[in-house]
Amino acid sequence: MHAFISHNHRDKPQVTPLAARLRLLGVDVWLDSWKIRPGDRIPGKINEALGLVDTVMVFWSANSSKSPWVNTEWEAALTRRLRDDSVRVIPVVLDDTPLPPLLEPIMWVSMVDGDVDRAARELVGVDSQAELVKTMQRTVEESGLEYTYFHGFGVIVGCPRCGAPSSKLEGWSAVDHVRDDMYAGVRCTECGWDEGGEV
Repeated sequence: MHAFISHNHRDKPQVTPLAARLRLLGVDVWLDSWKIRPGDRIPGKINEALGLVDTVMVFWSANSSKSPWVNTEWEAALTRRLRDDSVRVIPVVLDDTPLPPLLEPIMWVSMVDGDVDRAARELVGVDSQAELVKTMQRTVEESGLEYTYFHGFGVIVGCPRCGAPSSKLEGWSAVDHVRDDMYAGVRCTECGWDEGGEV
């Protein structure tokens, strides 16, 4: 599946986690923040992508219903679908905003409850949460990435600031004796980036 993610930027906190899970499930995802670079012509990049993908996921919300971009994207996808049936259009409902009449008869996926894993399973046809996790784990293993777990932070592939590999990262821990709290995290020996939290 090569999927275009049509959404309003205000919905990105809901959209991005689902797009990331879809990537781990083997979907080639076109998300504007991942594909458009400074200096790119935005309408040209979107037009090119809409012509190449086989699936357009329309993330529908109060925000997207007012967005000229989102409406243009789903209308273009629906026109292509009616012309040659070469693209699937899948509404992904984020809130109780009614779908446009032309999208209403299409089987849609709900994310109103915020269940990103269930939505990902429905979109790719994975039967269970266990299968979802096993598929994503296989993708991580097959990637050959070097990654490390740091207490207080989690799994990390490399420094999010400078891109140093996980071998250049080190864990840390500290105790706040006044508050009787323990903290842990990870820091980069290359650029000094540091993050963690209470454990």
